[in-house]
Amino acid sequence: MEDAALNTDDVRIVEITGIDDALLLPWLDLYEVSFPPQERVLVSDHLRVLIEKADGRARDACLLAAVNEAGDLIGMIRYHLAPNCRVAHLWYLAVVPDMRSKGIGAICYNEVRDRARQAGMRAMLFEVDIPELAGSQEAEAPARRRIAFYRRQGAYLLGGIDYMQSIGPHQAPVPMHIMAHPFDAVDPEEAFELARALFGESVQQSGVLSLD
Repeated sequence: MEDAALNTDDVRIVEITGIDDALLLPWLDLYEVSFPPQERVLVSDHLRVLIEKADGRARDACLLAAVNEAGDLIGMIRYHLAPNCRVAHLWYLAVVPDMRSKGIGAICYNEVRDRARQAGMRAMLFEVDIPELAGSQEAEAPARRRIAFYRRQGAYLLGGIDYMQSIGPHQAPVPMHIMAHPFDAVDPEEAFELARALFGESVQQSGVLSLD
């Protein structure tokens, strides 16, 4: 089949820069079907980034699309840079279901990693589900696979913390793990300080800090 023969060299990462971009609607569709409601910011939040970019604002927020040789969307990314604390925040990364396990997720992740490093960030941080809180064995397995995937890319789980993710007043905060991908030598205490700088008091130390 054509999908099985995908050449990852044909995958391109392009930025969505306006609300009239033809990739925006499939990007939003993939976003909505890839993340549970309690982890999704309002769609208007994505649109606001694009509107502000058109006005020369929101320079540190970016919506990216992974496309195949035909220009079809096969992956979506949103990330932000926080230059004041030199941290990149990976908000969302997803690949279309029938294109998973083909190396596209790694391409998307590495794109953000490289952009963040080139921008002078010290590390990239992001949230992942806590497998033990998934609610069922069926839901726990993909949560563990995601953590394993990010570890293969070079990220570490920040242990010894409690973190409540809050995406806005439309959803109640939910407990999440934080993962860190350092670009310099960073010990657990420094990773915790970077997390505090990015997420504020929603991150609290609850035990011995670790990067696993």
